[in-house]
Amino acid sequence: MTNKVKDIWDAVKSETGGSGFRRVDVEHILDFYAGVDPLSRFTLLLITKENPGVDLELQSVKIHTVLREDGRWSLLFILEQPDLFELFRLFCEDLISSSRQCMDKSKGLSFVLARLVSWRLLFERGNLGLLTESQVRGLSGELLHLKTLIEIIGAPAAIQSWKGPDQADQDFQFEKLAWEVKTIWPSINEVIIASEKQLDYTHRELQLVVVQLGQGTENTVNGFTLNQLVNDVRKLLKSDFETYSSFENSLLKSGYSALPDYDSQVMILYNIIHYNVVAGFPCIRPQDLALGLSGVKYKLNLNNCTPFQI
Repeated sequence: MTNKVKDIWDAVKSETGGSGFRRVDVEHILDFYAGVDPLSRFTLLLITKENPGVDLELQSVKIHTVLREDGRWSLLFILEQPDLFELFRLFCEDLISSSRQCMDKSKGLSFVLARLVSWRLLFERGNLGLLTESQVRGLSGELLHLKTLIEIIGAPAAIQSWKGPDQADQDFQFEKLAWEVKTIWPSINEVIIASEKQLDYTHRELQLVVVQLGQGTENTVNGFTLNQLVNDVRKLLKSDFETYSSFENSLLKSGYSALPDYDSQVMILYNIIHYNVVAGFPCIRPQDLALGLSGVKYKLNLNNCTPFQI
């Protein structure tokens, strides 16, 4: 049985009038407990056989380890700044839900600790980091291309190639091949190129992938949301926990957490167009710029790219 973290916190406060902990999910492979500490602070507790050895701080969250009398260790996450309650709730639910795919209990602690590193940025921002409409569409375009790569080359290689969350020059990179993904409205015929390096094909073969996404409603046939798209990719990774973990960390780097706000933004896929970025393709590369110039941002008219369409 699964109990929402917030429900447990509310129950502990109302029923005990003080502190206490309850198991979050008896079917979860990891021993997560939610509760309230003696100072009335909301807390998430993970009990492990190993010493967590945490050398990390989260802004407004105290991370504390205690050796238990039974020889196991308690790893506690304690909210110290109440106005960040909603972010802390999402953090706790994410640690629980994202580790649910772990089938090997011995790997659970290392996954949770790696997840902490990815969450640190969101706590430093001090807010939910809600993605803008443009960012939701852009991330959706990358995830659609990621699904295609998974089908072609397999999940481990596809996830490893996804470099957009790391702010790389192209969204997907291998040693000798890269893809830059741009998401546009169906009526738009141009994309914005963020730098002179984004379409630089000097060191590897490069394709420009243009994803045309329209706006739908909850009744739109074949419509989807960002949350649904994320879950679709997760299903493809269920059998490979290491790859799944890498994907989850990349999502956090992208600023994504599973917020209900994203359920109202329904999209529909119109088309995906690929272009070979080769000699003659209309683009600006570093060697095209005069000495001292950099950081070029420009618009690319896709009508002039038709000869390079794959």
